[in-house]
Amino acid sequence: MNIRQLATFCRVAEVGSFAAAAKALHATQSTISTRIRELETAWGVELFDRSHHRLQLSAKGQEILPWARQIVGLSERISFHLGEPDAITGLLRIGCAGRIAHTWLPRLIAAIRARYSQVRFDIVLGLTAPLLQKVKSGELDIAFAGAPITDPALEAVSLGYDEFVWMASPELDIPLERTLAPADLVRWPIVGLSQASPHHPAIAQWFGAANVEYDPVISCSDMGMAAKLITAGLGIGLLHRSSHRNEVLAGLLTVLDTSPTFPRLEFVAVHQRNNSSALVTAVALLAAEISEFPHA
Repeated sequence: MNIRQLATFCRVAEVGSFAAAAKALHATQSTISTRIRELETAWGVELFDRSHHRLQLSAKGQEILPWARQIVGLSERISFHLGEPDAITGLLRIGCAGRIAHTWLPRLIAAIRARYSQVRFDIVLGLTAPLLQKVKSGELDIAFAGAPITDPALEAVSLGYDEFVWMASPELDIPLERTLAPADLVRWPIVGLSQASPHHPAIAQWFGAANVEYDPVISCSDMGMAAKLITAGLGIGLLHRSSHRNEVLAGLLTVLDTSPTFPRLEFVAVHQRNNSSALVTAVALLAAEISEFPHA
């Protein structure tokens, strides 16, 4: 038994197939199969039930997995403690919300690469709900997404809070001399985000607190696309203040004065609570350091 075999066992258990584990560990499928077979031979047990369509842990495999994760995690922590960054290898699978991906994610990747040059990356962009599901199922190691995180199987590190304001194209001739309430905003078409967005319930709650129904004329899954639609005069919408400062200065977008003020929304780094990987923990903390979002 060795650490590589145990790490392979943990990865296969997370992703549910030898093929997916081979891709994640940058190895051939036959190599993955050999490592698992060697473990099973050494321990005299079957770790996986291969009779189902999707590979499943056997009863013994389920019993052993938590110990294997602890051993692999401790091995990584020893490498960290001894200052051996080149010993940290493998593929880090990152899920990322578009807001972060298009701003400070490149700086984070550069910082990780500077510390752990042997780590490779697989980056997936998406909305919070599907990203969290991928983290929970083991398809992603970590995700940078919107809060709140309510699943007890997941652990979150705060990346700070982003400020959102209502914006519109000057073409809509929205009066700017007075403060607008939620009941005023619904007089114009609203460009909103899909229900998979973490911002959707916050927006609905903001309108609901004023006894106003939130019923967007256009919904889309990407805030960048929503911004383009709003700039084109197709409706008003909630956008990041900092991301669209240039469009406001150029007169393409107008910030609306609204009351109540829309609450700032938190972004977090999320990973499995039982993930003992020192690399994942280090990346979550590094992301909190590099994040451009102000903290409360």
